[in-house]
Amino acid sequence: MRRWISEHPNAFQAWALLVVWAVGIAALSIFGRTLEDAFFSSLFWVVVLGFSWYFTSRRLRRTASQLEAHGQVLAYIRYPHSLPGSLSGIWNRGIATLAPGKIEFQPAVYDTLEPSGRATSFTVLADSHELRKLGREDAKYIGELGFRPITLTTEKADIEVAAAPASLQKILDAVITPREPEDKD
Repeated sequence: MRRWISEHPNAFQAWALLVVWAVGIAALSIFGRTLEDAFFSSLFWVVVLGFSWYFTSRRLRRTASQLEAHGQVLAYIRYPHSLPGSLSGIWNRGIATLAPGKIEFQPAVYDTLEPSGRATSFTVLADSHELRKLGREDAKYIGELGFRPITLTTEKADIEVAAAPASLQKILDAVITPREPEDKD
């Protein structure tokens, strides 16, 4: 089911809106509204919700295509082994520019991805090969749905990078150098 939803997000949103509309009509009818009033009241809120979903998804697609045109991805970074109270538990949102063996991370804010602060360059040495789900505590800092974290070992320290699965694959393809096969002598 999840695979179908990820392959057909617009169809899923349409079905979800129909279900919300039906539940709204039923709930309002149960609480004493006339069927006509319940029908139009829930229709109004479903239209508002539909426009909200439409404009949000359009903005996210536009941002992703602009970043992809420049070889960049939207990502979150944190430093899991830093001192408590620093950025050990907080995800920093920004733009990751990819190069062979390197990630340049520019912190950014707002939906326009306005740069904030200076860029940091990481030389990636290895990855953890462990794509995991965000925990409840982590998810409150990451506003986008479906993002997954992975741990990367850099020349300075370990960092965690969270991005959409397709973006994570781009990161891994770009920055992890192919390992040479070992000789079996």
